[in-house]
Amino acid sequence: MMKKIKYSSKKRTHERIKKAFAELLAQKEDLKKITVAELAAKAEVTRGTFYAHFNNIFEVASEIESDFIETLDLAVGEMTDVDDFPFYFHKIFEFLAENEELYRQLLMSDAPLVFINRLNTRIEKTIREIMKEREKDRPMLDLDIAFFTDGATYMIMKYFRGEIQLSLDEIEWYLKQRIFEMFLK
Repeated sequence: MMKKIKYSSKKRTHERIKKAFAELLAQKEDLKKITVAELAAKAEVTRGTFYAHFNNIFEVASEIESDFIETLDLAVGEMTDVDDFPFYFHKIFEFLAENEELYRQLLMSDAPLVFINRLNTRIEKTIREIMKEREKDRPMLDLDIAFFTDGATYMIMKYFRGEIQLSLDEIEWYLKQRIFEMFLK
């Protein structure tokens, strides 16, 4: 019983630190301008508590990105062929919706490029692996995959920056239509 309480407490502290990090990043727009002292204060933890969970500010950002990539990896594990692409994208958008405020704050700053690149790379790798069978028939498949993933991740970034007036559901629907047209026909 004690381990469960410690784990739950650790998880809540991590979540508070990550939420405070996203808020500070949105305000300061630069990861390098955030100090451990102000992050700890914003998360309402001591500096010692912060260091018990993270080594530095960059580790917080990395964990937020890793949480998202882990969700993508779980969704990939459930895919068996190209017909599962809509499900895969639904999982991506489901996670984004559940964590909308966090990603909105992160992507409003100038620091999201590493995250967007990781997201793009993960989606592109997944599509390539699933499309292996069809590559022989499509000489421009690499270009199609790059075009699709670049566009998809850019739309996600624009949504979280408030630069397009669509909902996550509308973007998901649109991308599923493009998946069908580009890869499933």
